[in-house]
Amino acid sequence: MEQYKIVEVVSEKIIADRICDAIYLKGEIARQEHDEYSDIDLFVLVSEKDYDFFLDKRIEYLQAYHAILYYNFVFHIHPEVICVYDNGYRINLYAVKDRSFTQYGEIIVIYDPKKILAEYKKIPYAFSPQEIGELLNLFSLLANDYHVACKRHDVISCLRLANYLFEEFGSLFRLRFDAENAKLGLKHLLKKSDWESRKIIKEIMALLNQEHHLEAVKMMFIALDGLIANFPLKIVEYVNFDFYNFSKKLIMSIN
Repeated sequence: MEQYKIVEVVSEKIIADRICDAIYLKGEIARQEHDEYSDIDLFVLVSEKDYDFFLDKRIEYLQAYHAILYYNFVFHIHPEVICVYDNGYRINLYAVKDRSFTQYGEIIVIYDPKKILAEYKKIPYAFSPQEIGELLNLFSLLANDYHVACKRHDVISCLRLANYLFEEFGSLFRLRFDAENAKLGLKHLLKKSDWESRKIIKEIMALLNQEHHLEAVKMMFIALDGLIANFPLKIVEYVNFDFYNFSKKLIMSIN
């Protein structure tokens, strides 16, 4: 796959400068869920003394593979360059200072002569009980907004909010069959789901349109009812049942 070539070329360019302590992959490639369309999430571990030098040379490293069509500097936990090459492939290059790496998800080690990444202990992409409660509150809040949009006959807002609800629903419903990766939300949701869950998800997806979005939202609540009924006590204590039931009543009352 071309992504492997990109990783090889960019990594070799970085390693040649002898300023990095480790290089590793995360994301779809590390989870073995990638295909020819997948982005590359490449992380480079650099000591503090060489950190600024590395930041200044990131574009040069990326250009070692191909001409760059677009790039942008952003910050998401670590400084990141979003890079799109002129052949359409995308790489996200992260600069990690010292040993401040986060330990969520799988990794594939590209370069690690000092065995620093032996310290890496994978943390699942799972929600804590409190986070589940907060996610359900967000779903209920969006449902309230959706109710207002319906009452105003604002079709565009209804569709937008129905899709927002589906995103939060995806994370919550994933607790049913893939709790360890629930924070991944809709990513590869159908591939990970069991037959019955996949059937429910597809039925909701088919209704997310101008004519049937209300049916889709009602189906989300019905599906979540079954999930919530089986929550263990450690999650139940963080669930605002009054707010959830209030929001559900609003939605079910819409004709």
